[in-house]
Amino acid sequence: MTTSARKGPTTLDLSREGSWVAHAALVRSGREATEAGEARPIECRLLEKLEDDDPFKAAELSALRDALVVYLGDAPLRDRAPGREALRAVTAAIDPADPTSTAP
Repeated sequence: MTTSARKGPTTLDLSREGSWVAHAALVRSGREATEAGEARPIECRLLEKLEDDDPFKAAELSALRDALVVYLGDAPLRDRAPGREALRAVTAAIDPADPTSTAP
């Protein structure tokens, strides 16, 4: 179970599929940031943390949540269920009291 980032950096407990969708969301978001002129967008650091299973700070989780929300807006059908699972895990890590963090 993912712990709250309110108490400090936390790792995410994602399924393999959820991790892949988070990865895809960060790649898309990072590409868009690079095209907008950012030299090294935050998504690069987040991809490294995701791949290395390193802990995330609350602000990093917020950026990952934003990338997932945008990605899920037009994600391939196969990515939607694991993407929602990843989004719930990230939201729960940011704010465990958020009622949407346990919603289906």
